[in-house]
Amino acid sequence: MSSENTVQRRIWLAVGAIGTTLFRFNSGRAWISNLGPKGVQRLQDGSVLIKAARSIALGMAYPNGESVTGQLDLGGWTTIEVTPEMVGRKIAVATFMDAKRSKGGKTSDEQANMVAQVDLAGGIAGIANSPEAAVAIVEDWKARNV
Repeated sequence: MSSENTVQRRIWLAVGAIGTTLFRFNSGRAWISNLGPKGVQRLQDGSVLIKAARSIALGMAYPNGESVTGQLDLGGWTTIEVTPEMVGRKIAVATFMDAKRSKGGKTSDEQANMVAQVDLAGGIAGIANSPEAAVAIVEDWKARNV
């Protein structure tokens, strides 16, 4: 069984070879200092003191600063060459993938909803537990839309 991280890295390589560019989206919350790097102090015990701290969302966030629930691990675009009927232009189609370990990975209801929403909007999205599954998600979209 491959770990989620291993599957994710293999997905990056596989979809990159077919013209899809993806980036890692970390999710959650973190703390930073309003004072910049000077506001962060590492203590002797290895802990960190953050002066004038404020919380920020990691990955995608709403305008109010809250993290988007159900966001997928990888996001970016797939470059599609538009047909002559569409003026011969290239476009970037929003593409999102969530990597799961090769056996036993679970998809949350929020992640399934995110995949459905991207699909409804015309983008490419899916849950993949192998590079082959990720490539199939992109290729299936192309077969239906290009």
